[in-house]
Amino acid sequence: MIANEILIKIENAPISERIHIIEYILQSLKHDMQPTTMPKVRQRKPFQVRSFNLGQDVHCDRDEIYAERG
Repeated sequence: MIANEILIKIENAPISERIHIIEYILQSLKHDMQPTTMPKVRQRKPFQVRSFNLGQDVHCDRDEIYAERG
């Protein structure tokens, strides 16, 4: 816990000193948040497309399809 005396000194300190205190606290937090272990690097697997046969060619009439829409 922070002593009340320290808090009172901080409250009465000039703004520039308060900003320096805040910057110091932020730097220490950034340092503490650094990951201790290296993140795992995923290995990329090659993407392969399998071909398939529908059995027959599919033909459609665009005009007939769009005529149904109005």
